[in-house]
Amino acid sequence: MSYFMKRVHDHAEAEDLTQETFARVFNASAAESGFHSGYIFRIAANLLRDRARRQKVRTDHQDVLDTLYGQGIEWLDPEKLATARNALSRLAAGLAELPERTRTIFVLYRVENIDKRMIAESFSISPSAVEKHVTRALAHLTLQARREQQ
Repeated sequence: MSYFMKRVHDHAEAEDLTQETFARVFNASAAESGFHSGYIFRIAANLLRDRARRQKVRTDHQDVLDTLYGQGIEWLDPEKLATARNALSRLAAGLAELPERTRTIFVLYRVENIDKRMIAESFSISPSAVEKHVTRALAHLTLQARREQQ
């Protein structure tokens, strides 16, 4: 126990390692071990190495996760994926209900990030008309989303 306490500085962990050491000693055949202190300390040292390897793997994995979380990467959670697909299909259905011109203008402005003036020129309308089409589309999609929540 003191061997482990000097190395892991955690009483519960030292107890667990001590118990694991004696479990391995008593599971080995008497001829194999000879039950001498060198054998017991070899088992203890091996357990410490195993513990260090496991902790390194966990730490490395956690470092990767921390790095990815810091970059704003979202994990592929099946529930999130299903919810997102459902929301996307509802959005597509809502867009399909819009008049073609309003839908096209909305997609160009909100999805493709094209400037209002460029959209207005291509449709031969004023920029304020583009804004009205976008407002109508947003109002329709918002109303549809509220209906589905109820």
